[in-house]
Amino acid sequence: MNDRIIKGQILFGINNIYTVNVDNKLYQCRIKGKVFKKSDGLYNPLTAGDIVDIEPDSISSKHGTIISLHERKNVFTRWNRKRMSLQIIAANIDILFAITTPDEPPFRPRFIDRMLLSEEDNYEKIIIMNKSDLSLSPDIEERIADYKRIGIKVIKSSAVTEQGIEEIKKLMQGKYCVFAGQSGVGKSTLINLITGNNIQKTGEISYKYCRGRHTTNYSVLIPYNDNGGIIDTPGIREIFIEKVTPEKLGYMFTEFREFIKSCEFIGCSHIEESGCAVKQAVESGHIHEDRYRTYFKLYNEMTELSDEVYGCPYS
Repeated sequence: MNDRIIKGQILFGINNIYTVNVDNKLYQCRIKGKVFKKSDGLYNPLTAGDIVDIEPDSISSKHGTIISLHERKNVFTRWNRKRMSLQIIAANIDILFAITTPDEPPFRPRFIDRMLLSEEDNYEKIIIMNKSDLSLSPDIEERIADYKRIGIKVIKSSAVTEQGIEEIKKLMQGKYCVFAGQSGVGKSTLINLITGNNIQKTGEISYKYCRGRHTTNYSVLIPYNDNGGIIDTPGIREIFIEKVTPEKLGYMFTEFREFIKSCEFIGCSHIEESGCAVKQAVESGHIHEDRYRTYFKLYNEMTELSDEVYGCPYS
């Protein structure tokens, strides 16, 4: 093996040029040839949090070539409807913080549902109800209570009172954490508070510099604490998830799982079938009707609207 090959972590990428952190030294890198042919069909072959091998440039000490990608532990993704391809938002994460607010922007529980949905269970999903100094309506409190009931941690935070900040910081110790949510939910303010209003700098790494070149298409990894980091994502207006089979979709709703095995028909879509234990659980209040509406809408996107959303007919 080439002894010049070194391992690093991608902080962000713009126009197929990736900033890679190797022991606090930054390299501007391009991808070598067609080494990532297996990424064909993806919106982006690499993302913040990826571990890669690079070969430093023989002339410039600040440049290099990415020659291989290490196997990912997991990915946080969304379906890019405009490009009709899967977009990888972040890789190798420990916690997803799904950030929302009671107002400005308004609370959208089905939007949160979509952020939390994943086939992968090897990272923690936590809701941050930011701007909790604002009043929370009974409907919001009810949905928060249901998220907690199905095993999802909810933290109330506020930049005004600093409620929840220490709890978030403790959870983040030594972890790679994604901060995701709609524009205006206060991600940047939270990050400033967590980092002590002194945006993280490690060696040549400047978060301010990253943000100066940040676009709506890319995430940025901010090294934070030992062996951890914050992956700041662009504000999300809408979320479409990767197309899966109806069987997988139902299983992605964790509270559906105990009822799915009692459905009368194997492969039940939980839409029109008689003897559907999931629909019965909705009627009895064991599954929140709003969560079921999220499922119903996603099912419709993957079947009736498949051509429009995914660029191919349902099959």
